[in-house]
Amino acid sequence: MDNGNGNQRPEPKLEVAPASSMDIEQIWYILREKAWLILLFGLLGILGGLWYIHKTPLTYYAQAVIEVDPEPIKVVGYDEAVQETKDPISEDMAQTLKAVFHSREFAQSVIKNYDLLDYPNFVPRPPGSKPVSLEDATGGLIGMEQINLPPETRFIDVGIIHSDPEMAKELADIVANQYCQRALEERTERSNTEINYLNEQANKASDTLMVSEKELNDYVRDNKAESLVDSHDTVVSDLRSKITSLSAAKADLLKLQADDEQAQKDRGNVDALLAIPSVANDAAINADKTAIGDMQSKIQVLALRYYDPHPKMIQAHLELATAEEALKKDVLNIPDQIHAKRETAEVQVANIDKAVKEQEGNAMALDDEGVGYKVLQRKVDTDTAVFERVLNMLKESKVANGLDSTGMHIFEPAQLPMEPVQARKSKMMCISVVGGLVVGLVLAFGLHMMDSSLKSVDQAEDVLGLTVLASIPRQNQSKLKESSMALVKAPGSPVAEAFRSLRTSIYLAGKAKGRKIVLFTSTLAGEGKTFCSTNYATALAQQGLRTLLIDADLRSPMIGSVMLADKKVPGLGELLSRKVDTATIHESEVENLWILPAGDLLPNPAEMLARSEMGEIVRQLSEKFDRIVIDTAPVTAVSDTLLLLEHAEAICLVAHVGRTPRKWLLRAMKLIAEAGSRPTGVILNQMPIRMAGAYSYYPGKYGEPEVYGSRNGSYSSGGEEGGGRRAGKDEPEEVVESEPRF
Repeated sequence: MDNGNGNQRPEPKLEVAPASSMDIEQIWYILREKAWLILLFGLLGILGGLWYIHKTPLTYYAQAVIEVDPEPIKVVGYDEAVQETKDPISEDMAQTLKAVFHSREFAQSVIKNYDLLDYPNFVPRPPGSKPVSLEDATGGLIGMEQINLPPETRFIDVGIIHSDPEMAKELADIVANQYCQRALEERTERSNTEINYLNEQANKASDTLMVSEKELNDYVRDNKAESLVDSHDTVVSDLRSKITSLSAAKADLLKLQADDEQAQKDRGNVDALLAIPSVANDAAINADKTAIGDMQSKIQVLALRYYDPHPKMIQAHLELATAEEALKKDVLNIPDQIHAKRETAEVQVANIDKAVKEQEGNAMALDDEGVGYKVLQRKVDTDTAVFERVLNMLKESKVANGLDSTGMHIFEPAQLPMEPVQARKSKMMCISVVGGLVVGLVLAFGLHMMDSSLKSVDQAEDVLGLTVLASIPRQNQSKLKESSMALVKAPGSPVAEAFRSLRTSIYLAGKAKGRKIVLFTSTLAGEGKTFCSTNYATALAQQGLRTLLIDADLRSPMIGSVMLADKKVPGLGELLSRKVDTATIHESEVENLWILPAGDLLPNPAEMLARSEMGEIVRQLSEKFDRIVIDTAPVTAVSDTLLLLEHAEAICLVAHVGRTPRKWLLRAMKLIAEAGSRPTGVILNQMPIRMAGAYSYYPGKYGEPEVYGSRNGSYSSGGEEGGGRRAGKDEPEEVVESEPRF
């Protein structure tokens, strides 16, 4: 895209950083911002707890304890003693026990067996009312029960909650006793059924075993099967021995084959033959090596006393040569020896393999002859095992039934309760308060997650991937009249320091390019772009730079009403329509600051801004002024701003903290990128101190903190909707930390 100077600038890419996760600072902000909501639900929790305590009648809790053995009787042998298990109750059994206690059948058996309907205090009822029915009494008893099984124990806590302490104690004992009695009856019935069934199975198993033994005896008598079994064992044992010998012989043969192939390949090469492991380990070769070593050692000793021509040295060298020749001769004979051993091993393997196959045939023949015997023998063994198992189970059942034990007994009777259980007001109040606060916290964080606007500098930079050039703090209502010209009317305020920081940030962001022409825009109307552009231009003028402020918002202009006191003077519109010349530039009350207002509203502002005259106007004005600040329309509302981007050297995107949605900011960045530009940074307007984080302003350093953005005043932070949005009266006073000055 052409930048107006004839140069082609590269198309910028839209790079948006992923949103960061919530950090401690954001959590602290949410807690402060929504403290009223959290405290409100905490108060509601307190009121709910008080109401519950007031409405709930006093009740008493009595508890009887039953001791349980999951496997009460275990007979380890017919002649051995009875052993008691000490394992804890399993989870499955615990759930089963609870289900029995809360069943209607068990509750009705308790009521009937102990005539509880005749107890006047069993189910409290008004005087003169009808008697309680069995169904109502059953439901009432189930509702009173509090059954608990402590983990890793063998106890059942049978608790009863009742308005009468004596009735609570009596019912706890009654329910516990009834459960033990029920367990005894069920166990007796199960034992009798089990014994009758085992008697029938024992008779059947005895008859089956007798038939199997008779069939086996007849087969042995007719086929002489016992001698076949002995012969089979002998053959199998011999076969295993031969298979072992065959495996060892094959392993030796494989080794000899490898050595033989290598020896035949290296025949005549003494060094190569000595590298073969079997050659190197040969006894004759090792003897030759030892003789050579001894002679070499002897020569070394003689060399200490004699020279080589000495007869003893000559004799020693002759003996060494003889030993080396013997080694060479033995090594050269090794291939023939290995080949002979290989042939012998092959014959041996063939003989053993033949013997193994013959023995396998004998074993298979014996297997075929003994199949019938083995089948009948296995049948007899199986029938014998079944019969013995049934007899053992029958004996154990009879012994256990004779002991007459259910494995359950009353471990601790119920005690008369002295205090009501509902008197624990502190616990109930704690639960109510904590529950209310938790609900408040959930709602607070839920509302925060649903809010898609930006709330802090860190969050803005993470989400948009842009540098935050400045965060403009809110102002106090008493300072609203000074908001339009903060650097003139309140030069020591945090707002004024924020715009000095903005001036510094833009300068540093474009130090190499100068950033002479700066364009201000926003996503939506009412976000404060006119306020920011006006004060930024004032900051430049106070620095001594000849600055021109252009109102390029030809649809809803505000610069004239702010800087020229609503004077009806010609401006940019007249220049574009060629009605006037550069005389439309007006000097403001601020030294070094000139104004080019929007002038009369045009029916076709987009077409006028798209003309080449706009670029020529900006070029000519840039020659006369040190800095040019352009205030434009919201970028997502109309296309006017996109037509001006090519004339700007810096683009500032203004966002209203806590109001501008993220998706609209990302949409604005996408439109700017598609137009071939990229925002220099973002300006966060109306930043409360609690949101600002570490990049805001130091409270009290430049004056009292102020609140900007109230609806009653001569000028608003938005300043763009319907001739200017008024600031509100009751905005809280905020303290904001200052960035460094330029």
